[in-house]
Amino acid sequence: MQIKLKKQAQKYLDSVDERTRRKLYRALDQLSRWEGDIVRLAGTKNCYRYKIAHYRILFTWEKGDIIITVIEINTRTNIKY
Repeated sequence: MQIKLKKQAQKYLDSVDERTRRKLYRALDQLSRWEGDIVRLAGTKNCYRYKIAHYRILFTWEKGDIIITVIEINTRTNIKY
């Protein structure tokens, strides 16, 4: 399974401290195995939310190509969905 990061997601990972960055990269690794608190967003066909403590990762999943595209990474209070 391949994971692609959109510009906002990469910028957020670059902006956080090293400990948080490692935590989020571990979460992306779990996401690639489809593990954890993953919920499809209501009103969407292909958009999902992955919750890690107070962080949220919004992503789309292209089933045919087995590609996860991370749209946004942010804290619970700042995520826009």
